Amino acid sequence: MHYCSDDTFDVNLEAIEPDFRFYYDCLMGPNSRSLLNAMKKMGELGKIRIIANGHGPLLYHHLDVLRECYQGWSQRQAKAETIVALFYVSGYGHSERLAQAIAQGVQKTEVGVEMIDLTSAEIQEIQELAGRAAGIIIGMPPSANAAAHAAISSLLAVVKSKQVIGLFECYGGDDEPIDPLRRKFLELGIKEAFPAIRIKETPTKATHQLCEEAGTDLGQLLVRERNIKQIKSIDANLEKALGRISNGLYIITSKKGDVQGAMLASWVAQASIQPLGFTVAVAKDRAIDSLMQVGDKFVLNVLEEGNYQELKKQFLKRLQPGADRFAGVKTQTAKNGSPILTDALAYMECEVVSSIECSDHWLVYCTVQDGRVSKPDGITAVRHRKVGNYY
Repeated sequence: MHYCSDDTFDVNLEAIEPDFRFYYDCLMGPNSRSLLNAMKKMGELGKIRIIANGHGPLLYHHLDVLRECYQGWSQRQAKAETIVALFYVSGYGHSERLAQAIAQGVQKTEVGVEMIDLTSAEIQEIQELAGRAAGIIIGMPPSANAAAHAAISSLLAVVKSKQVIGLFECYGGDDEPIDPLRRKFLELGIKEAFPAIRIKETPTKATHQLCEEAGTDLGQLLVRERNIKQIKSIDANLEKALGRISNGLYIITSKKGDVQGAMLASWVAQASIQPLGFTVAVAKDRAIDSLMQVGDKFVLNVLEEGNYQELKKQFLKRLQPGADRFAGVKTQTAKNGSPILTDALAYMECEVVSSIECSDHWLVYCTVQDGRVSKPDGITAVRHRKVGNYY
């Protein structure tokens, strides 16, 4: 985990858990099969008393719990019904970090990811993975890397028309051009899941956010049909009853460094008085998830009844990865640096304190530091649904 404190060992499990899970999701999850093999070998070593990892405290006090977490997460990831194959060249340019950002975005949709280095993997291994994957993502290799180009040629021999493809540059200085390879896949009837990511400057946090959003778009495309089947399978009376739970309408806005995001939210409820706090449910496949980690700050904008349609339309709109969600929207800057929507009925400046994993959502508890109402007589917009098994 990327965690630093005065403790040499893992004495405070509650404090380290969010960072422990975040590190796994970002870096380790795409290698779940390798992790399971490694943990099997660890099990043959007998009683392990300490694990001295390279990042974060030494694991000692809660070793069994944390090992069980890795085992369970990896088993679920490895058993995922839908798999994306992500091919890249390790140690070249920014390839690995960009690949991990895309993989994290895919995994938000509960689609599995398996990553393979084009330079070191066997052709048979590459073709086997490509043959069973629903989606293929390729980081463009350097022009002079013959092994990587041979591997990509082997991919073209096994891909199927029902698969989807995504391509990205690695900013290595001599990346192979995207367009010739893109044309070959399209000519084979392969659908492009997201516009090719062309990186012309040193990658920033905004670049990694773009990659994560592209991965999420690809994952959502793959699970759309499965989700529709699940929606249709629920009991009609139950879904109608659940839909009678009504909620207000809000827009969460956040900015961290040069990355900003927004989300239309309705599952918001006050949760505490001392301190003032509330909870909000955030779907795991929302792009703003990475801006809603413990310690992150954001603004909760309250929409006004009779005056919310334009804002709702703007923030429900499906945009290309990396597009400016706030284009054309009047905003001002909060004390915590996040955008305030000028046309909102009220706003609150908030901080994420903790989160609980609830199946396909995170239940995020936040405290409120500041806020005001722009129209004292205004009424909060309310959303009434007919059914409760989708938004």
